[in-house]
Amino acid sequence: MLIKEIYDFDSFEFEQGMEIYKSSFPPNETRPVERVILMLKEDENYHIFVAVKNNSVVGISLMYIFRSLRIGLLDYMAVIPNYRKRGIGEDLFMFTFEKFGSLVSNGIGLLMEVQRQNVLDSEESLVRKNRIRFYTRLGAKVLEGVNYLLPPVRNGIEAEEMYLMIRPLGEVHSLSRAAVAKYIRAIYSTIYQYHTNTLLERTLLKLPTRITFCTMRV
Repeated sequence: MLIKEIYDFDSFEFEQGMEIYKSSFPPNETRPVERVILMLKEDENYHIFVAVKNNSVVGISLMYIFRSLRIGLLDYMAVIPNYRKRGIGEDLFMFTFEKFGSLVSNGIGLLMEVQRQNVLDSEESLVRKNRIRFYTRLGAKVLEGVNYLLPPVRNGIEAEEMYLMIRPLGEVHSLSRAAVAKYIRAIYSTIYQYHTNTLLERTLLKLPTRITFCTMRV
């Protein structure tokens, strides 16, 4: 298997990657694919990586780098159903994480927005628990006390409560309230084009002065 970054947005591999993006997530959880493609073409800080096996793309990850903040965001990651549970997701994540480390001098870590597991649907709850366990196994930790609210990707959708997790780069164990506020504001405005303070104010309402990283157990 080969994992690499795509630079040619007219390539068949890029087309395959976007098909995985469209098919792997419900429409209410993803930004329109046209917006993602435009962002990849126009913003050099947005990166797409693909896992290729037998000449086909079997997994993708999307990462945005906030260079001035020394932080990254794992925007999306997916492996097609027939290739799950083969270690491809782990390899893809670590490739993305290591790429972040190579591109950002003295980087802090890679953030990820992860759905909470407390939903009524038992099947969906298990899927979410497994996702949390997956990232935890790879060294990601939860930002304790952060009630992260995902901006709605389409009109008529409520903001969803999420965990904000981080895979630290180096010996970082906590962040200041001010730093976390900057990261969230940057994600909102750059990734979601969300420019009002409503969700940020709700997120920061009970935020501790110092946010520690904790290992999530579900």
